[in-house]
Amino acid sequence: MGDQQDKSNQQLLKRVSTVGIWTLLSRVLGFVRDVLIARVLGAGMLADAFFVAFKLPNFFRRIFAEGSFTVALVPVLAEQKEKGEEEVHQYLNAMAGLLLLSLLVFTVLGMLLMPWLLLAFAPGFADEPNRWQQTLTLARWMFPYLALISLTAMAWAVLNAYRKFAVPAATPVLLNVGMIIGAVCFAPMMESPALALAWGVLLGGVMQLAVQFPALKAIGWVPRPRLNFRLPAIARTMRLFFPAVLGTSAVQINILIGTALATLLPVGAVSYLYYADRIVQLPLGLFGIAMGTALLPALSSHFAAGQKEKALSDLRHGLVWLSWICIPAMVGIFLLAEPVVMTLFEHGAFSHRDTIATTQTLLMYAVGLLCFCWVKILATACYAQHEAKAPTRFAVISVGANIGFALILLESMQHLGLALATSLSSLINVLLLIHFLQNRHGKLFGVQALQRMLKAVLAVVPMIVYLLLVEMLWSFPLQGVLYQGLWLGLMVGGGCGLYACIAHWMGEPLFRFKRA
Repeated sequence: MGDQQDKSNQQLLKRVSTVGIWTLLSRVLGFVRDVLIARVLGAGMLADAFFVAFKLPNFFRRIFAEGSFTVALVPVLAEQKEKGEEEVHQYLNAMAGLLLLSLLVFTVLGMLLMPWLLLAFAPGFADEPNRWQQTLTLARWMFPYLALISLTAMAWAVLNAYRKFAVPAATPVLLNVGMIIGAVCFAPMMESPALALAWGVLLGGVMQLAVQFPALKAIGWVPRPRLNFRLPAIARTMRLFFPAVLGTSAVQINILIGTALATLLPVGAVSYLYYADRIVQLPLGLFGIAMGTALLPALSSHFAAGQKEKALSDLRHGLVWLSWICIPAMVGIFLLAEPVVMTLFEHGAFSHRDTIATTQTLLMYAVGLLCFCWVKILATACYAQHEAKAPTRFAVISVGANIGFALILLESMQHLGLALATSLSSLINVLLLIHFLQNRHGKLFGVQALQRMLKAVLAVVPMIVYLLLVEMLWSFPLQGVLYQGLWLGLMVGGGCGLYACIAHWMGEPLFRFKRA
């Protein structure tokens, strides 16, 4: 039994690694993209306008691509696969037809009603005609990206259901490629560099959708959209989908609320939240979302087969794994936030004042990093057993708490209070999900799991000592990107290497290296 579980854990981590490696490449290119954006736009009025306009389609991307479509479609598709390929294709073609029609209507309405959408998402811009008009123009240009990425997200869900993780994980790279082309090739030729970036977003969306078709053909499905709303599987998918929109995206909704409230603050607040969020999204996407993506098909299969203990074992393994990753990541952010922000962004229009403000915002987000990751897989465990009401209810409570915290902290902490409110509300969501799962399945964390997480806390202590010692011997160079990069490489590489060695010495299974 133990060997079987070890093999299951290794297979899970292999799938996580596949998603994680491609996600890492995407995030690296994302940082290249953001460095170019910071150089071109800085953190002023035009940057605020672009980030708010991009937040609309990007918000839906994070909901659909990293949550709702997958958790709604994968469990139902698993049932249809038991009936044969003909049933699967009939179901998928009906879903594609429904999605295509819905997106066409929603995109047209969104572009027509964009002024009212912006009033909801950026109320503070309404009193500033120049910033309002810039944002409105950019938002209308970029809103069709929502349709492109939503169709792409359905393809991702189908491929994940067939345990094909590489193409869905690699696809986000193309959005960054499109935006880099916009910044490097389009911007020098256009009067508005922000509009050039908007064109890059659309180019990225087209490329993302195009690469899905060969991968779908390889698993035997060539999309032929049909309008068949009476199919029972469609109704089951919708019963999961609509609650999942809120249940899997509470963190993103909270960040969006923070952005909306930030438009009421002085110029730059929106940009500080954006740049800080981009950094914290690296470990979240690399580990939290990767683990949730890999866990969903496994948990769905275990629960469908009545193998509750196997499902809970995989869930515990995922939570412990994320603890071993997120604890050193949080420590690293707290100790290295300013050097990271300065190295990545302090160029061109991005000033040192912007670096300080972004660093402080990043620290507030870092408080909730472990909760951001845990929410993903705890909610996934609920949806794998077709339970949509509980995570949705908890997400609503989390969003309400975020609004309350934000309003309380807004006046005294400005944009920092908005970031801290997001972290605190995620903690509430995690506690509610853990309580629900323990009531349904019994104790979620056994003695062994708790011991492993305690070891993670102890293993990080030598890493802290190392980082502080290196800082004493060699201060962060204030100039020269090459020297700054070398300094960060020494800090991050040495700290991670030491942490892995301590973990191996402690006997942590995740860091045991076996000979082939």
